[in-house]
Amino acid sequence: MKRAAWINLALLGAVIALVLIAWLKPSVSEPEHKLSTLKATDAKSIRIEIAGAEPIALERAATDWRITAPFTARADSFQVQRLLGILDATSKDRFPAVGLARYELNEPHVRVTIERQTFSFGAANSMSNEQYVLTQDGIYPVSLRYAAALPKNTLQLASRQLFAAEEAPVAFEFSAFKLAQEGGKWRLVPPAANPGADDINRWVDEWRLATALAVQAASERKPLATIKVKLKSSGDVTLAVVQREPELIIARSDQKFEYRFPGAIARRLLAPPVAGASK
Repeated sequence: MKRAAWINLALLGAVIALVLIAWLKPSVSEPEHKLSTLKATDAKSIRIEIAGAEPIALERAATDWRITAPFTARADSFQVQRLLGILDATSKDRFPAVGLARYELNEPHVRVTIERQTFSFGAANSMSNEQYVLTQDGIYPVSLRYAAALPKNTLQLASRQLFAAEEAPVAFEFSAFKLAQEGGKWRLVPPAANPGADDINRWVDEWRLATALAVQAASERKPLATIKVKLKSSGDVTLAVVQREPELIIARSDQKFEYRFPGAIARRLLAPPVAGASK
């Protein structure tokens, strides 16, 4: 074999060796600091302190989370899980908890306590798109998404579902008609446009699964109408129709806020079920 060929083979072997070394060499990544060892599934209590506002308290119930202060209500499970996301947060850096004013952590705008661990949120770093969080004697720069999960007020944490999953309506009483379960079947009085069982079930499900666009503080407006709803296992509740258009606004007698729905839904919910509506 010619000398040039041997040189080429040698060079090829060297290249292959370098590739193998680079491939087999363990990658060196920056160390990550975990902010907490607590798991979201083990969390049973959350306390949120927002500067200038009443503290918000949440507790895990049997099947979901509930707001226990400053008022009692079902909590939005999605929003709660976003809050608990801080437990899985990691940071490339950990600074000692000194010079807190530099990070705006001497008087943090928000503190979140999950079980016994407190997370204080300080300044945002616009260069790195990170927020400084103080916890367990360390300051950690973390993604801005954790601060984005913080509520501005308690209403943002309230469930937007009009009825809880375990609340099954078995009777609706309007001023013009009544729909109630009798012997396992729905009976409409007076009958309207001969609705079938599918039409009635669809209408009931739309009520049972109704999810508002948002919840808002209760108003002092006089109700336009009231609806009495009997629940299968948790008694009765009265719904007040505060507004019909441009949006439908409904208040529950056992809640201190109102549910805001799209106006189009009012025509279906406030009228009796009719034949063909489910098609």
